[in-house]
Amino acid sequence: MAWWRKESDRNVAQTMTRAGDWLERHYKEQFFLYVDTWDPHEPWDAPPCYTELYMPDYDGEIVQPIYAHWRDDPEMSAAKVEKAHATYSGEITMVDTWIGHLLRKVENMGLKDDTAIIFTTDHGFYFGEHDGLFGKMTFAKRSNGHLYRHGDPDSQWSHSPLYEELVNIPLLIHVPGVAVGAYPGQTSAIDVMPTVLGLFDQPAPDWVQGRSLVPAVRDPKEGGREFSISTIPFANPGDRIRSVDNMSRPLTSGLVTTVTAGEWSLLFSVEPGMSELYHLPSDPGQSKNVIGENADTARDVHGFLVTFMKDTGVAESLVNPRLELRL
Repeated sequence: MAWWRKESDRNVAQTMTRAGDWLERHYKEQFFLYVDTWDPHEPWDAPPCYTELYMPDYDGEIVQPIYAHWRDDPEMSAAKVEKAHATYSGEITMVDTWIGHLLRKVENMGLKDDTAIIFTTDHGFYFGEHDGLFGKMTFAKRSNGHLYRHGDPDSQWSHSPLYEELVNIPLLIHVPGVAVGAYPGQTSAIDVMPTVLGLFDQPAPDWVQGRSLVPAVRDPKEGGREFSISTIPFANPGDRIRSVDNMSRPLTSGLVTTVTAGEWSLLFSVEPGMSELYHLPSDPGQSKNVIGENADTARDVHGFLVTFMKDTGVAESLVNPRLELRL
């Protein structure tokens, strides 16, 4: 932002400071405080000292993601993608620092021993993984082969896979009196709301699809989800969606939905031959698509998606194109 002059001007600094101000007024009451910060979000422009932790010779350039394969852009290079990742890492470190300020305030107020704290995020980002993806969705190419840009009124979305870099997000839960540990089960973002209710010993409404993680917090041996679904709202090729910047754009390709079940990750597409299957324990970087030799497993995992869509009342116009896994 042009008006930023110092670190305390940044979004995360302003947000955490105001959250701390709120706590000063209410810390002696029973409270629920939800804090959401825009950072780390492009443009990644934390004070340079943060980026220099990851790129000591950083020259101050802010590299914007192109939402495409970087090799398709003649103005992009591996060095620029690396610089973007360094600025992203620097901004994450700045966010961690300011969250730390808020948590220290919680500690100084004597709240640590009777306050539960949940930390999570919404998605990750690609910085050159999977043959050069740079962004979190992928623009279609123009008829002349050139890439669309942000703000182009006729831009369109193309095939946009949801690999682990995007969908495997952090979830940290601190509950007073519970020992530090790691939960091996599978969870979903929709579990956060019923978990908050569970911490207050309140049941979740019947319409809630998530489940409380309080039992798993207290006993890591508690079973996790059989599967989880990662997707933006379902849509078909030709539909218009609002994603990334809220601009309405048509889809030239069906949206990819990731179904994670046990050791497997299925990136499902309605387009024939475009679905992918990965065995996460042996291939965490998802470099080898094994759907060809594991078709039955892919169909089993795909069955979870069909069940989910039917159980949650998704419109038939969206369910029907997804009833079949077209290898």
